[in-house]
Amino acid sequence: MICPACGATNIEGAEICAQCGRDLGGLDLLDDDSPAFIREPLAALSGRPAATVGVADPVGLAVRRMQDADTSCILVHDGDRLAGILTSWDILHKVAGPNEDLNAVPCRQVMTADPVLLNADDSVALAINRMAVGAFRHVPVADGGEYRMLDVSDVFRFISPHLV
Repeated sequence: MICPACGATNIEGAEICAQCGRDLGGLDLLDDDSPAFIREPLAALSGRPAATVGVADPVGLAVRRMQDADTSCILVHDGDRLAGILTSWDILHKVAGPNEDLNAVPCRQVMTADPVLLNADDSVALAINRMAVGAFRHVPVADGGEYRMLDVSDVFRFISPHLV
């Protein structure tokens, strides 16, 4: 299996590139009969710049930033490292309540740690697979040191013109 990031040859079935550490899972999803649109890189999808907070920031700040960005998820950083993702579902089911002070709870206590991260050159097929297998609606996409958020509606808008 050839790593799309660095070109290294890996043993068949390897999940991680031995040379660069890139996730190789899902590369076998496509074959010669796959429609061209499903092979398109995620860079072709719209997405939106990701809103961010720090791990020590209060959940109340995350809520305000999510409202300002009109999104239902936010990335949580620990310095320069992506530490987690925080969604409206996480807030609603893990912390919100009549007696909770969202400004007293740090994001690290509520976030989903180590989220699946895709790259701009990963295929649409891989995004669909990861979102379906992981049962999540949002996935961050690394694109040249920046992060974009991709959600199921972005994917659907991209593939729907190709469906008959």
